Amino acid sequence: MSLHVVASSPSLDLSGANVLVANLLDQLQRAGLQTEWIVTGHNPTDDATWLGARQFEIHRLRLTRISDVQQRQKMLAEFLEERAPCIYLPNFDFDMACAAPALSPSSKVVLIMHCDDPVYHDFAARHGNLFHAIVCVSKFLAETLGAALPELQGRIFHIPFGVAPPAGLPVREKLPGQLLEAAYCGRISFHQKRVQDLAQIINRCHAENLPVRFQIAGTGPDEKTFFESVKAPLAAGKVSRRGFLPNPEVLKLLNKSDVLLMTSDFEGLPVVLLEAMSRGCVPVVTKIESGMGELVQHGENGFLLPVGDVKSFVEVLAKISADSALLSRLHLAAFDRITSGGFTLERAAADYRKLFESLAGAKWQVKRDGRTITPEHYRLGSRIIKRFQTLFGLQRP
Repeated sequence: MSLHVVASSPSLDLSGANVLVANLLDQLQRAGLQTEWIVTGHNPTDDATWLGARQFEIHRLRLTRISDVQQRQKMLAEFLEERAPCIYLPNFDFDMACAAPALSPSSKVVLIMHCDDPVYHDFAARHGNLFHAIVCVSKFLAETLGAALPELQGRIFHIPFGVAPPAGLPVREKLPGQLLEAAYCGRISFHQKRVQDLAQIINRCHAENLPVRFQIAGTGPDEKTFFESVKAPLAAGKVSRRGFLPNPEVLKLLNKSDVLLMTSDFEGLPVVLLEAMSRGCVPVVTKIESGMGELVQHGENGFLLPVGDVKSFVEVLAKISADSALLSRLHLAAFDRITSGGFTLERAAADYRKLFESLAGAKWQVKRDGRTITPEHYRLGSRIIKRFQTLFGLQRP
């Protein structure tokens, strides 16, 4: 059987989840599979320039009223059935994943659990029987999901993602007295990313006059507040505001950066961490349960620090900036972790292909009754309750 793989997502905005799926579709297409991406949301002007040149086709569902979720689910089901037998990957696309019961048995549905966000666990608990497979990007996610939902054990798989590393470690020619370049590439958000901690790290480094310059690439809901909080180091040239960067530009930035900073309180297996280490960037990141510890070996190829421990982040940056021999060793160790540790895109795509091919003989039951499921937040009763809570101050709008 010739595999046809279709991914959907609400938007094409730059995110770790979208980068992962774009790279996967591209690699599978290069390996001889048919791959496509369909956008199911309501923003036809979202910025997809980060995608660059890709091998797969991109489609969009016809726009409807936002409330017409069942109509969009039906259109998606028809799109997928035209391509059956196929593998369907709803990428952070929970509303459209609920179209799965309307698909024929020849269409297999695979959910990718990108991170330790409660929304994934809740969705799997309520709708896990829609999927032929649930792929977790870290061991921790696979183990915790299997422990919480033992009835899904047989369809939970751990496939760490990978990236395409350069042929060799990028050369960083450092002159004596040159600043340490520390990059942050991601959403500028207090929630999850904890950029309020990043701001404190920047301000303390500036106050202590450490030879560190921070490259901030990304946008997000707390961007204005974040940059207002680092006005002094920004004015002094110790912070560079790079804004939104297409993925090729992010890779160029990482090629020139010494350190990748991540202050998150939860993740999966961050694509940007894989990309950075594949370029020899030394990860200085939070020690969280999912993902980081599977890549970063503390003191060997990077540093794992407690969430919110600004002081330790500053101490590590001071240590690295003062020891060029240590920095050179860490650059090489980070690069080797990706290239020798199996975290390559070629390996990841091969693992996904093997899983997809195995699903033809899957024995577990999935829900297929010909009817889509209306997501709870679209149901009238749920909307009335939420409105009531908002009006009477029981819940934030």
